[in-house]
Amino acid sequence: MGLKGRTALITGSTGTGMGRSIAFRLAAEGANIILNYGTHGIEEEHAARAEEVTLHVRRLGGQAIIVPGDTRDEATAIRMVEEADHAFGGVDILVLNAGGEWKPRPLVEITAEHWRSVVAAEIDAMFFALKYVLPGMRRRRWGRIITLSMNGAMTRKTFAETGIDYTTGKTARTWLSLALGNDEYRSGITVNVIEPGPIRHMELAAALAAVEAADDAWARRDAPVAHDAAELVAFLCSEAGRFVSESIIRYPTDGW
Repeated sequence: MGLKGRTALITGSTGTGMGRSIAFRLAAEGANIILNYGTHGIEEEHAARAEEVTLHVRRLGGQAIIVPGDTRDEATAIRMVEEADHAFGGVDILVLNAGGEWKPRPLVEITAEHWRSVVAAEIDAMFFALKYVLPGMRRRRWGRIITLSMNGAMTRKTFAETGIDYTTGKTARTWLSLALGNDEYRSGITVNVIEPGPIRHMELAAALAAVEAADDAWARRDAPVAHDAAELVAFLCSEAGRFVSESIIRYPTDGW
């Protein structure tokens, strides 16, 4: 599909989930990658893991820089875009992967602090990233924005399994993506939503093998894993996906 010369900013991209697999898959298409991880937790472990991901991104054919920071903070969004401009000339692809903590509980048991944290991670982080990424995409008249939401976010009628705070944030992400897609398409920017169900994380070796041994990955017929979402992102970022916008692409939750 070919993304040589394009630069992808992927939030939450150094763990074991979809963000890392997306980074690997886009790197294999020649993209430059802006890696991001949150700064809460054990900083040394996060930093070491990010360096490891960076090495594999480069080995797969991309270039990479790491911009750690809490995506709920506007300063992080500004720094990510500034560093992308300095290193690669701007952000062409934005993948909004990092999100709030999934900790389902009844509404009356949610603390104000937890509510604000989840909503900020889902909604504020998306707003800040878009605010600073969109101007460059508009100038270049090319952009791909892909939001990772949750299966059935806008049609869900129960919150027992997902939590009302988490679901509210994901619903807002889906809605904002659809509205933005309508507004930005004339500027050459597509905006799409992936609504995964329970997609499994992958060990590092498996994530790399899925990229390097594509035939084996395609032959798998069991439940979806992080690499499957990465393949979908790669298509949406390619010229083959240039006319796909305002779409919600949903993974089934039953039958695996």
